[in-house]
Amino acid sequence: PTTLPPDQVLYPRTTDYHWDRFDQNATDEEVIGNWKAKPDGKGQGPLGFGTAIKFKTGECLYDVDWMKRDEDLGLWYDPCMWNPMNCTEGVSFSVWEKMSFGDDVFEGGKGAKRYLMSTGGDFNSVQGRAWPGFAIYHEGLDIVALVSTGEKVWVLRVSGQLYNNTWTEIGVRFSLPMLTNPDLAFEGVGGLEKMGGLEMFINLEKVGHTIVPDSTARGSTIWTAEQRLTHNGRPRGKPVMMFGCHQNSELQEFGEFVGFAGTDESPALIDEVAIWRRALPNSQLNYFYGGFSPDVENIDEDQFSAMMQGVDVNDPGQAKAAQEVLEAMLLGPPTTVPPFPTRTADPLAKKSTTEWYTQDTTTDAVPTSTTLGKINSRDGKRKSILSRQDIMSGMLRTEAARDGQDPELVQDRFSLAYVAAALISSDPENVEGWETVDDWTTEEGASRTVRELEDYMLAWVGSVNISAERIDDPHWRTTYFDPNEDAMRYATAGNDMVMNVDKIPLRPIRDAGEIRMKYPDYDGWEWADAKMLWNNPRDNFTVPTGMFENIEGCNDNPVTILTAVYNGLTYTAPKRKNPVNIHSRKFRIDTKVISAKVKLNADPMLGENMNVDHCRPDPVYMKDNPIKLTFYHNEVAKTKRTLLWHSDEYWEGLEVRHCVWWNDRFGINGAWDDHGCKIIATDDARTDCECHNFGNYAVLAELLEEPESLRVAQWIMITKWVGIIIGTILLTFFAVLVFVSVIVGEMFHQIRMWCCISYMIANIIMLLTDTSLCYDRHENIALSMALVYFYQAAIVWNTCETHATFKGVTSGLINGRTSIYHPFAWGIPLLTIGFLMIVDGETLGTHPLCFISWERPVIQRWFILTSFSFVLTIIFTVIVIVNIMKVQSHNKDTVMYLKDQVKGMIATSIGMMVLWCYGTIGYFSYMKTNDMDVINMMPMFQILNGWFGVFMFLFLGLWSRRFRLGVNNKAEEERKKRESGKAYETEESPRTAETSPMTSRPTSPKGSIHSGAGDEDGAPTSRPGSGASQAAGSRPASGTSQPASSRPGSGASQPADSRPGSGASQPVGSRPGSGTSQVAGSRPASRPPSADAIPEEPEETPVEPVDAE
Repeated sequence: PTTLPPDQVLYPRTTDYHWDRFDQNATDEEVIGNWKAKPDGKGQGPLGFGTAIKFKTGECLYDVDWMKRDEDLGLWYDPCMWNPMNCTEGVSFSVWEKMSFGDDVFEGGKGAKRYLMSTGGDFNSVQGRAWPGFAIYHEGLDIVALVSTGEKVWVLRVSGQLYNNTWTEIGVRFSLPMLTNPDLAFEGVGGLEKMGGLEMFINLEKVGHTIVPDSTARGSTIWTAEQRLTHNGRPRGKPVMMFGCHQNSELQEFGEFVGFAGTDESPALIDEVAIWRRALPNSQLNYFYGGFSPDVENIDEDQFSAMMQGVDVNDPGQAKAAQEVLEAMLLGPPTTVPPFPTRTADPLAKKSTTEWYTQDTTTDAVPTSTTLGKINSRDGKRKSILSRQDIMSGMLRTEAARDGQDPELVQDRFSLAYVAAALISSDPENVEGWETVDDWTTEEGASRTVRELEDYMLAWVGSVNISAERIDDPHWRTTYFDPNEDAMRYATAGNDMVMNVDKIPLRPIRDAGEIRMKYPDYDGWEWADAKMLWNNPRDNFTVPTGMFENIEGCNDNPVTILTAVYNGLTYTAPKRKNPVNIHSRKFRIDTKVISAKVKLNADPMLGENMNVDHCRPDPVYMKDNPIKLTFYHNEVAKTKRTLLWHSDEYWEGLEVRHCVWWNDRFGINGAWDDHGCKIIATDDARTDCECHNFGNYAVLAELLEEPESLRVAQWIMITKWVGIIIGTILLTFFAVLVFVSVIVGEMFHQIRMWCCISYMIANIIMLLTDTSLCYDRHENIALSMALVYFYQAAIVWNTCETHATFKGVTSGLINGRTSIYHPFAWGIPLLTIGFLMIVDGETLGTHPLCFISWERPVIQRWFILTSFSFVLTIIFTVIVIVNIMKVQSHNKDTVMYLKDQVKGMIATSIGMMVLWCYGTIGYFSYMKTNDMDVINMMPMFQILNGWFGVFMFLFLGLWSRRFRLGVNNKAEEERKKRESGKAYETEESPRTAETSPMTSRPTSPKGSIHSGAGDEDGAPTSRPGSGASQAAGSRPASGTSQPASSRPGSGASQPADSRPGSGASQPVGSRPGSGTSQVAGSRPASRPPSADAIPEEPEETPVEPVDAE
């Protein structure tokens, strides 16, 4: 059968009747003898059951208002409790006892009856009379269970089941026997149990069973039924439940009670009387225990938690009993005599006292408790450690810690610190358990136990009246209290912990000139084991004494100072930290954890009448007089800041150390925080710290965190590769065309060409970063520096284009300035790399994708430097947009081309900003590390950046009208025809000739190209080979008519209204390409150089016919 959880077998959940505090049920009239709760009427019950009732000579209690109505049958009484013969499903009852037996118990004979519980059931075998009811009592060496229906009586006597001064549970199960099927007796124990009858269990072990009812002295099984016991002696009176004595209806007539359980010399403690209106099956026999487990060394967390529900930890006795069991659970079996038996034994056997109490439970019929095994699952480990923590929290209660208590009365409270220390020790089970708790942000972890333990010790030590004395004993003192010093000095040592708690007056200390107190005292007894077992126990610290000096009403009061050194908390403390200054997700506590806390107490003469809640350490004073600590590292090691910058072992070891304290207020459940602590000095072996907050301190070693793989999904990788490959092809075509084309090779497209080449190279390098080259530190540095160099070069070239456009719009400077930008575009990235090498050389080459470094500050610096280019880009672009409508050029074609190229420039600038500016996609893609809880933008960035080469080709190439002309090569064909000196042999229409893309030779990538030899001033002369002379610097004919004298380049003057290129005849020297003859060998002159060096596109005007005459 399935065993229920411990909290499901508690008495309130399973019983029909339950008395946990008899005195609360009994009225004054129902108290027999001189019993009083105080001062000595109660004792400590079994663990988890609170207090028990203690009876001495002539004392007992009874209850008359306990029986319930039977709602199902509509009766005012409970038939089963009225008479056991009505218990159709049987009945079970149980009681806990702690009896004291004198020597007379072994003298033989039955002796006097000592009743534990009774409802008036009794019998007189000589007279053959019986009174209905049931009872449990001692008679000499026997424990007796009795069930009487009035007509039949079952009496079960069990000998040798005595436990002197030990809590013992006695359970009884009864059901009316089934004697009609005697063959069941041959089926063994199971068959006998099916037959029913009366059974007894001692501590859940079956010790006796009777089926056949008892006979009278005359041998008859038929008894004369007497009236059952009622509260008023009448048949319809209320039934009576008695604890510690007995009475039947006949004795009631005389007002007499008999069978008292205790005497003054041998008091009896009785607790937890319970009744079930059914015979409990074997699978439910553990109900008799009500959740208690006697096997204290193997008790689990659930069982102890269930038991703790009935423990009043404010009661010293209960708290001590709970502590003993908790100590056994956390630290193993106790070395002293356990308070609970685990097996029945023959008290007459010759055994030592220790053997008497340390028997093993050996029963197969009763599922008593779950055997603890090793927990392997993470959920199981987490549940186990948190259950223990909850149990400990229930023990570390301070409600009863009131000021002014006697030192001897509270001294037993202090030893709980030793038990609590086991929960935060470096035991492997603890370490594994707390590591599983770190995964749950809703749980505080081991720091909760530390805080509760320290608050507990501050409260209880602080509650001691340090002015206590014994008038009748001038030499009186306790282990930790000396009235001559007016000081309480407690010390304890547990698993991986040494703690000192002192309650002292500070005024005498400060008057003696002791401004700071030094801890710990390694000569104290509490350090004897630690100095042998711990690694390098040399940590020390000093605490100031004037923290309350400037607070009114606080300086003269005693103060409790707690100091502790935790050796195990190094491994069990929560792994949470303040991420502002402690960046790495990998870190460890590199020292022991030191604690220093203070609490001001009320004046012992005033006690609780004095309010000291406002007395807290002065923060201003503490900043000037911090706690000074010297820690010795668990591992002697240098921080990584001292290593060579290109060491391949970069990811092994420490990066930096921090002095930290546990800040309860940080986040939800606290964290290690370096704010409020600072490093004074540090080396390989030790660190000196100063902290101005009281709390728990340590040195946190921030470990270099090897980055996790940033490889994205394969489809994202393929998409990026395809984009880079296509972009490389398109940008190569763009660069070649600009380089060889005289149409597209002007200044603006040359700048664009270098921008595209830089970005194309950077993207090709990015393809290499997807290989294993990044695994080697040296190759990683080379690739990462090349990558950021060319990306930043492309960004600077983009800035140069915006500046060139700015100069063209505002000053009309539109050509011949490409060489000015080369030093800036190629030099600024070199300066950036040099700056990073100097400032962050030790961290370069550590990014898994070959991008500068894994350290966020280094990446941040590069993005900041790069963003300066974007700032200039934005400034120049805004000025261009504002002034584009009033370009400083009189050439309409120049204005048109500037407006045309601005669109692509702005689009490219925006795209680069989105990818590479501070605070955008690229920034967050590379700044994200393992400990940042932000969206991973790397997949989006890789796709956009991979395809940005294609976007650049579209924005800077196809969106440019000049680039499209260069692609179509119309202007290039016209240039070749003009340079060949051949006239058009095919006749063109006038409109076709007028709308030719270019009428002069375009500029080359290096600037304007002159048609012929120039003079000393650089002015071009007329082109050789023309049919007639031409004025220096004359302009070839345009497609519009003008006066003959106004347009040079013709062989002779021309009428003002004539237009060359018409289908009619034309004067000698007219523009070639018309349908008429031309002076032999004549050729139009080349265009002179000017600021407006962009070749014009002729305007279209209506063609006017010219008369043949």
